[in-house]
Amino acid sequence: MSDSLNNGMYVYGVIACDTPQEFGEIGIGHTPSLVHTVVWNGIAAVVSVSPFTLYDSLVKEKTIRDLVVHQFVIEKVMERYTILPVKFGTMVESEAEVNEFLVKGFILLREELKRVAGKVEMDVVATWDISKVLTTLPQRVPHIQEKKRELASKGNQAGIEERIALGRAIAEALQAEKMGYVQRVLHTLQDTALEICKHELASDEMILNAAFLLEKSEAERFTAGLEALDAQVDSVLNFRIVGPLPTYSFSTILLKRVDAHRLDEAKRVFELNADGEITHSSVRTTYHQLAQKYHPDKSNDASEQDFHRIHAAYQTLKDVSEHGLVQVEVYQWEKVAR
Repeated sequence: MSDSLNNGMYVYGVIACDTPQEFGEIGIGHTPSLVHTVVWNGIAAVVSVSPFTLYDSLVKEKTIRDLVVHQFVIEKVMERYTILPVKFGTMVESEAEVNEFLVKGFILLREELKRVAGKVEMDVVATWDISKVLTTLPQRVPHIQEKKRELASKGNQAGIEERIALGRAIAEALQAEKMGYVQRVLHTLQDTALEICKHELASDEMILNAAFLLEKSEAERFTAGLEALDAQVDSVLNFRIVGPLPTYSFSTILLKRVDAHRLDEAKRVFELNADGEITHSSVRTTYHQLAQKYHPDKSNDASEQDFHRIHAAYQTLKDVSEHGLVQVEVYQWEKVAR
């Protein structure tokens, strides 16, 4: 471990740098920890010594506090460097493992740093006032206005099928208007954007939640374009813009490390030596032999649970044989076609 049995190295991001740097005592910890770099071959991981934490099982309040610090550190580093954010909650046990991450991911990290150099992310959320839209909808959609008049003239004589048909027509018209507004926003902003990523909508009022990758020099023009659009649709849409930000939505780095206990269990199932070499061919051969022996359809002594355990072990060993114990990837969000 880095300092004690209870500490690990928290990884915030990666920068292009060939000399050690410090960013102050602003990192995650019981007390703010020193954020510094671990350098290898012209790239550097931004890290701090922090209590080793499994974020999947952490209470919500602690997770939120650490997330705020995580983002603060990344944005502080961004004041001096282009930074590739690493996924929140990424920890390793030692500085040696940080070096292993940099070595394993060197080509990918170097290329991603080149790709996002001088670029920023702008996040835009657009919401609409559904009550206002519904009130004025019949004025813009003649066939809905006609259906409402027909139902009003029939009064209590109007059938349930007719009311359902009106509801369906209104829902379809709302969806069409929503898509129209979304396309209008995207059309207005896409000239300054290099890439666009869509995120999930958090409510019925939200019609767009998207991230835009820009050249840093285009941030002011991007904001001005959105402000001009806001003035045009003031009575219907409301916008919230956040940025400039690091390129969270376009180049967040994932550091995956195969769990030691899972690997040991897989080796035991495949009857491999603890320190034995794991090759793709040997794993595949052993898997086929075990699958034949323990498949429930081919052996009365085998159980479905045995077969699933063998398959899980195979997936673990296959992953290690193809990618190694440390895997470095770029998280891929859904991108908008241009």
